[in-house]
Amino acid sequence: MKVKERLEGLKKEFCGLETSLKLFPDLEEHRDRWETVRLCTPSINKLTDDVDINHNCGCCADSPLQAWPFKNVQGTRIYSKPTCFFIGQQNAYGYGEIPDPNWQDKLKEADIPQMVIDKIQAYLDNNPPIYDEDEDEDEEDEDYED
Repeated sequence: MKVKERLEGLKKEFCGLETSLKLFPDLEEHRDRWETVRLCTPSINKLTDDVDINHNCGCCADSPLQAWPFKNVQGTRIYSKPTCFFIGQQNAYGYGEIPDPNWQDKLKEADIPQMVIDKIQAYLDNNPPIYDEDEDEDEEDEDYED
């Protein structure tokens, strides 16, 4: 990367931070375990309209599943506070996700809009837990079809 490109990126980031701080004076930085910085404020909770969903860890078979509600404000992502919600975990015995039974309650208590909750539900619906033994049974059934 050229220095001029880097400088332009830093200017854009600075302007985004300055604008965000004017709009949300209670803006804070949140750093996760990998030192990823996210701007957050409880003032945005009711306004969030999108969500990042990821696993807390890439090496653990039963890694916690996290949701990070946010709103893009003039090109800068502003996250809710709390920034991260535990919504389930990766299925250690197969594929997909195992939802936490009370995951929706946590988001509702923090005033996260229903549209964000619906996006998380859609993700969970598209990634149901599938257990390895279920697949083994399907394979056995295919063998007997001859």
